[in-house]
Amino acid sequence: MTKACERHIIGIAAMLRSLRKAVDELEQLELKQVEPLRGEQTVDSTQSLSQCFSSLQTSILEMEDLLATIAEATGEIDKL
Repeated sequence: MTKACERHIIGIAAMLRSLRKAVDELEQLELKQVEPLRGEQTVDSTQSLSQCFSSLQTSILEMEDLLATIAEATGEIDKL
């Protein structure tokens, strides 16, 4: 792996960490604004939002894991 590739991988890893943090912050903001719905047959908005954000975090984690696999497979970057 060239130094340019290494810098690219390190940069992408940093972006994914920033994205994870931004998603966490957005989740906190959104959950503070959720108003409970009235009635017996309503969807739990808080739970639905939490599940969406959990899916986003899982996707980010998968991308981080795949990037680490690429980095380790090339032998240039041991751990991100």
